[in-house]
Parts: sequence; structure tokens; C-alpha cells
Amino acid sequence: MEQSATQLPPAIEHVPDVVRSQLDGEAGSIVAWSLFDLTDDGKLGSRHLVLTEHNLIVLDNGRKRSIPVDELTAAKVVEGLGVDRLVVVAGEQVRGEFPYSRHCRREMTRLHRKLERKLPGEDGKPKERPPDWLDVVERQTEAKEYCSKCKELIPSYAEGVCPKCLHKRSVLTRLIAFVRPYRGRFLMAMALMLVLVVTQNLPMLVTKQTMDKALASSASADERVRQLFIWCSVTFSLIVISELLGGLHMRILTNVGTMVARDLRHAVYDHMHDLSLRYFAKRRTGSLITRVTNDTDRLWDFIVFGSVGLARAMLLVLTGAGMMFWMNWQLALVALIPMPIVAVMSYYRGKTMHRIFGRLWTYWSRMGAVVGDAVPGVRVVKAFANEKREVKRFDDRSDEYTRKEQEANNAWTSFQPVVGGIMRIGSLTVTLIGGYIIIRHPSDKNTLGTLMAFTQALWQFYWPISELANSNRMVTRSATSAQRVFEVLDTPPEIYSNTSAISKPKLEGKIEFRSVSFSYEGAQPALREVNMAIEAGEMVGLCGPSGAGKTTLVNLVCRFYDPTDGQILIDGIDIRDYDVKWLRRQVGVVLQEPYLFHGTIAENIRYGNPDATLEEVIRAAKAANSHDFVVGFPDGYDTIVGERGQSLSGGERQRISIARAILHDPKILILDEATSSVDTETEKQIQQALDRLVEGRTTIAIAHRLSTLQSADRLIVLEKGKVAETGKHDELVNKPDGVYAKLHKTQVEMSTLVAIQ
Repeated sequence: MEQSATQLPPAIEHVPDVVRSQLDGEAGSIVAWSLFDLTDDGKLGSRHLVLTEHNLIVLDNGRKRSIPVDELTAAKVVEGLGVDRLVVVAGEQVRGEFPYSRHCRREMTRLHRKLERKLPGEDGKPKERPPDWLDVVERQTEAKEYCSKCKELIPSYAEGVCPKCLHKRSVLTRLIAFVRPYRGRFLMAMALMLVLVVTQNLPMLVTKQTMDKALASSASADERVRQLFIWCSVTFSLIVISELLGGLHMRILTNVGTMVARDLRHAVYDHMHDLSLRYFAKRRTGSLITRVTNDTDRLWDFIVFGSVGLARAMLLVLTGAGMMFWMNWQLALVALIPMPIVAVMSYYRGKTMHRIFGRLWTYWSRMGAVVGDAVPGVRVVKAFANEKREVKRFDDRSDEYTRKEQEANNAWTSFQPVVGGIMRIGSLTVTLIGGYIIIRHPSDKNTLGTLMAFTQALWQFYWPISELANSNRMVTRSATSAQRVFEVLDTPPEIYSNTSAISKPKLEGKIEFRSVSFSYEGAQPALREVNMAIEAGEMVGLCGPSGAGKTTLVNLVCRFYDPTDGQILIDGIDIRDYDVKWLRRQVGVVLQEPYLFHGTIAENIRYGNPDATLEEVIRAAKAANSHDFVVGFPDGYDTIVGERGQSLSGGERQRISIARAILHDPKILILDEATSSVDTETEKQIQQALDRLVEGRTTIAIAHRLSTLQSADRLIVLEKGKVAETGKHDELVNKPDGVYAKLHKTQVEMSTLVAIQ
């Protein structure tokens, strides 16, 4: 019986209608499908590959070709420079080659993975049917790849954020959530703004009274002087009230803007720490720093001078227009003549500015990235005497940014005089026609005071329109920054804790891999169908050629990434069911290149346990063989290590990181090449510290130097992402043609050559 649409995996549920219509009765048995966008001669095309229960179907512009799956013996992905190919083979005959660009890599890799499960194993026998839990895991993964709103496939570059839906939500609407905690002060600022609009419109009525009752009146001189003082006093009072209210309004608004910008910075930085390593691997440090600092700060401008300022300008336009029509509707119509021209020009200028500022941020980010690369690597820069080269790199990026900023300034400044000129011509036209009416048709309504008041109302109307037109630069710039900020906030964490996440009082430490496969970018898998178990308290050595998947495996244990296929269980529970922060606190990592933060030695040792006492810090340092060199510094444990610990030697940094792991007291320990970059004496001290550290813990040790793994309870040898061999050192080194034996032989020969030299 055919499954309902809601029961289908998301990838199948979203099969395009054009594909479904060509499959006829086979649509219900779809297993996977993908677009492949290159023709055999390398040109762009639009073809589809569909895997059903029994056939691999090629849909090519209305033509349909089926390849029975049971005839196929192999399927492999051949990677190229930007172009990959899926090749399917029957015996020794190639039955099909399907080229595709990186754009289709994710879907083609999924189809390839599911096709491989249907093909015979290396021994020629049918493979076992995948377990039911694997189907559930795959459905959950596929569901994340489709937008919950528009139901479209989210591009891989978008990191889980649908580009189509992101731009449909206005910046102002998004900022309301951050303004809400300060709504009392914000509403007070809005109320003051309304009062300000009224006080700014009253002077034009006072001007009319001043002209008609004092300056142009037929009353006596004394009466006219009295009226002049009265109305000037009213004007003075309005000016004082207006400025006081304006200052209070601006103070409240700037404080609210500052706090909202602060909350945005906190939210963006906090959310960044929830994102996966994959997110950071695709972005430069300078770009991320800009989003946290510059972009959030620019939103202060949007709040203070953008959203509220625009609302104030709109109110002034409406009240100014109302006053003009109330005083003289004929002149009001004349004043509106320039408006369509200004509106059309503002629209097209706005589109230009949005495009320019979108590019401008990219050039700013590139400039910041040069600094972000050079400063941490200043030792390498100086070692190669490349200071001038780095300065030139920065100057080139700075000049590039300056040219684009000048382009933005030219677009902005060329528009301003045009708008100003149109406004002044409109004012001149009103004065000309109004003056003619007063001269030719004088009346109680057509007075000099009315014309003067109308002229004030006109500028009360024109000035905010000019502000609206010229504020496009600031609003566009702020909106561009807001878009980048919300792109970060809208990126869902790839690694997260479920609502029913588990935190146990105690972890035993047994680790089990069940059919685990993993791919970083939807390309060739870094791990393939890994099955193994590590008992609680056991020390396992991981070894194998470079690129075999050793670091990838421990990254999965730490849950820096989730498996593409399969399960990893700790104490019999899928690691995705644990609270991710709790799980990582149970895992300690000692890296080949330890990272120390700028601060004291004590602060770095305490990093995994901030509440530790100084006595506990010293005890951990002694266990890590680092106490003796620490007390040799003038400031002892208060010695500043510098950025990334540059003031310490490599061996000293490594022992500080081991002390940090000891104080953290994890149940599962991962040693990633912990002794590969130090001299023999330092290696001995580090090894002694590691021996103390691994006691009573489940330990996974990675090492290229195979001699360091001889004390491991068991060795696991990886090759091309698969488990090639397992056993003890003595067993594997004597295994004929074994992977470990070859690695060991090569290292022995290299050591002999080094010793001879």
C-alpha cells in the first residue's frame, strides 16, 4: 500500500511535479531523487536522477531511461575540480555517468548513499537491510533541509536559513522584539514625539497672527507693538518648550537605542556559541566580528534616527499638508506638484543604495579579515619578513573599500542637491502664485500673514520629505547590517539538545559506533559504516594514514558534528538524546596545538572548572608536570600567557592544557596528537602526565607516532574512513600486509634514516 504524503521522507515529499508526472506508477516507490545540472559535454542543463525500489531512473528533458538496480554491482562518486560524477557500473561495464556541480552535491551524495545500500557487498553477497532507526534518523536530517514556511529546499550555503523567507520580514518588525523590554520608555519617547510635532506646527499660526495683528495691521502703533510682544512671547515659549521636549525625547531614545544594541550584541554572540563548527569553518573571523560589533552598533542609528525619526517625519508631512490645505487648498495643490518626481527618484535611488551597501559590507569584511589573519599570525609574518607584504594587502583592501564607499557617497550626494533644488523651486512657485493672489485678489483669507504662515507650513512639509529622501542612505545601511545580524540569529543550531534531553548523575563511559558514516560537505564520506565498541575505562589508540578519519571520529564523539548516517551511543544511549552541554562537560580534549586564552596560567587551568580553588589548581598542575616551570616564573600562577599562550613554549602550553583537562575531570578523554610536536625529554614529561590523566577514564588517543600507542589496551586502525584492523600492538605489527604493520615499518625506516644522518 502506498504511503501517504505525510509519512514520506521530506526529500520525497518535495519531489517536483515535473518529475513525479514522468514516473507514472513508480512515484510511490521513490527512495531518493536529485537534480544533476551538467550535460555530458560539460554545459549547464537540468536533468533528474530518481532512485526507486527497483530502478535508477534518468529523466532528461522528457526522455526517460531506467537502469535496473539488481543489475548494478557498484556505484562511486568521482570528484573533480568543481565538477563531480556519479558512476554506476554493472560488472565491468559502465551503465551511466551523471556529472553535477557542487550545487547538487548534497542531494546526489544522499542518492549515492542509498543506492550503495541496495548493491552487493564486497563479497558479492546482498547487504543486510538497514535498521529501522536509521530511516528515522535520515528523515529527521532531511526535514531540517527544507524551509518550514515555503517548503523549498534550503541551499547548503544558507546554513539552515531560507533566503527567500528571510528577506520578507521587515527590519522594523524584527527589532520590535528587542525594543519590547523597554516599551515604557519607548512609548514615552513616542508620546513626546507627538507633542513635538504639535509644537513645531503651532509657530506658523503664531506667525500669521504676528503679521496680521502687529506688522500688517491698521491698528494704532501702541496696539501693534503690544500685539508684537504678545505673539513673540508665545513664539519664544514654544521654542523653549520644543527644545526641552526635543532634548528629553532624544535622551530617552538614545538610551533605548543603546540598550537594544547591547541586547542584540549579546544575542548574536550568545547564538554564535550555539552554532556548530561547520558554521565557523565557512566564515572568516573578521566577518563574524563585524556582525557582533559594527552591525549591531549601526542598528542604534536605525532605532534612534531611523524608525522613530521616519515616523516623526511622516507625521510632520501629514500635519504640514493638513495645515496647507486648511489655509489655502489651491496653493497646497501647487506645493504637491514636485512630489511625484521626488518619489520616483527616491525609489530608484533607494534600490541603487541597497545594492551598493550590500557590496560595501563585503569589502569592509574583507579588509577586516586581513587584520584578523595577520595579527594572530604576526610571528609567521615577522619570521618571513613579510611586514610590507601584509601592509600592502591591507592597503589594497582598504583602497578597494574606499572606492566602493566613494561610489556610495557619489550616489547619495548627487541626489541631495536635486531634491533640494526641486523643493526650492516648489517654494518659489508657491511664493509667486501666492503673491499674485494677494496683490490681485486681497481678502481676509488672502493676507500677507496667511502667505507667510503658508510658507512656513510648506517648509514644514518639504523639510521632512527631504529628510525622508536623504535618510535612505542611513536606513539602507542600517537595514543591510540588520539583515546580516538576523542571518546569524536565524541560523538554527545544527547541534542542539532535544526538549527531553538526558543528563545522568554519573557516566560510565562505554562508547559504541553503529554503522556510522559522515561527510563534511556532502562529498565523499570521511567515515564509512564504522562499527566498533569501546568499553568503559578502556584506552583505545586510533591510528592510520593521514585523512583516514581519525579526527573526524573524535569530533563525532564530542558531538561537534552529528553523523550523516548511523548512531553513536554512550552507555547505550544515542548521544543526540543527551543534553549537549552536559555531554561535552563529560568529555575532555587535549589537542596537538593547545589553545590558551589571554590571561593568567591559573585562569587557563581553571577554564573547565571556574570554581576550583588555588590548591586544586596546583594539584592539577603537579599531576601534569607543569608546577615546577610555573613557579619558576616571577609571577608564578599569575603569569600572563599572552594571546594563544605565545609567551610559553610548545611543551609548556601542552602541559598547561593537560592540567586543565585534569582539573576538568572528564569521564571520557580524547588525546589528539598530544605529544607529536615536542622534544624527547618534554615528551617523557607529558607522557607521565597523560598516564596519570587516563586512569579510570575511557580514553581515545590519536597518534601518528605509533610508539606512543603501545600502552593502549587496543588499537583501532582506520583507512579511507573504514575500520581496517583492530588488536594489540604485538598482534598488528606482525600481521602480514596489514595497514598497521606497513605504517610501523615506514616509521622505523624513517627513524633509522634520521639516526644515520
